[in-house]
Amino acid sequence: MKSKSASQSGAQRATDSALAQLHSVRERFGGGELLPDALACGLLPDSVARSWARSRDAGVRPSQAPEYELLKGARSARESHEDRRLYSCVVDEIEQLWDAFGGDDWTIFCVNPQGTVIHARRSPACDDELILPIIAGRRILESHIGTTAPSCVLHEGIEVTVANGQHYLDEFERASCIAVPLYGLNGEVIGALDLTGTGQRDLSPIREQFRLAALAAEQRLFATLRGCHLLRVQHDPRWLATPMAGVLAVEEDGTLRGASRMARRMFGLAHGAPLLRTALRDLFDEAPLAQLGRLLRPQRNPLRLARADGSHVWVQYARAPLNRSTARRMDMPLAADDETMPPAVSVGGAQNGATLEEQTLIAVQNAMREHGGNVAAVARQLRVSRTTVYARLKQLRETGMETGMETGLFGERGEAD
Repeated sequence: MKSKSASQSGAQRATDSALAQLHSVRERFGGGELLPDALACGLLPDSVARSWARSRDAGVRPSQAPEYELLKGARSARESHEDRRLYSCVVDEIEQLWDAFGGDDWTIFCVNPQGTVIHARRSPACDDELILPIIAGRRILESHIGTTAPSCVLHEGIEVTVANGQHYLDEFERASCIAVPLYGLNGEVIGALDLTGTGQRDLSPIREQFRLAALAAEQRLFATLRGCHLLRVQHDPRWLATPMAGVLAVEEDGTLRGASRMARRMFGLAHGAPLLRTALRDLFDEAPLAQLGRLLRPQRNPLRLARADGSHVWVQYARAPLNRSTARRMDMPLAADDETMPPAVSVGGAQNGATLEEQTLIAVQNAMREHGGNVAAVARQLRVSRTTVYARLKQLRETGMETGMETGLFGERGEAD
């Protein structure tokens, strides 16, 4: 027992020493001194050290109080296609992460590329002054609150952990946060998924769960595309039904409209840029033409295709383009100039010819619109449980039908019910 107690005491002394060192260096660095290279290598990741420099260059001082910027004209942001689509892709993942890692001293949220919080989840019992200001509509900017994991992700494009006194502001010294990037249709960073809190917790095992959540959200992003085939790809067929699968969006003529980051890694495609004139033929140049032609047709089982480097990739047909009649039955206007944007949702009833399943989904859409996203009110109107409503909303998001619809976009998801 003495040995265990001595070990814990030694670890606490080491932590206290590191905090004292960081506090001293932070004060001197905020006053204009250089950041010691040796200390930075031992106590600060390079990405966090660069964030300290950006914070200081923006005029932030470690001793100042955090100043969260409340986005002006929040209504226009709420109606942004990009923000609504990002919300619809991450909301379910945030709920699942919250079920696993939530707590009174923690919050899980998503920011867009401008640092604006799109959706935040925290406990109603939270009374921590560092957590309470992190709400949808606020901006997480280095020029206002210094170094945070989301701000590092947006600048660096890599996952970042900021803990144990590594924040630039003194007031955040007791906070810890971990953030992972979210990538868009062209492999660009479109946001960050973050866990922030003041409780004692080992963040190492959490990191992998956030990585998987980000990959799952990116797969949902491709479901919002119209007029193209969706294919799942992986080297191991056991991963085709998981977030580890890559996604290809393919036009009728075989050219690629988009590829997820996992697919880009698999095929060596550039990140952060459109796939100009890239076709399936370029990815599977060793595959027979007959087999290549089967890729854009539904198959009972995934296909195994050879590549020039000797490797093989399994391809699973995931979804066909929505044709005109399907779009009409779903009350979806066909996309015109920008087919990657979520379609507007009609508030009218289901048209003749819709299946019972389609009518049910449309009824949920209309009720959500009517009640401003109040899930409890929707459940009462439709005479179903809130669990059923959430399940239908998940279906709508996964099929690309759901477009934000004011479903708590800048508030707690159903918490006020």
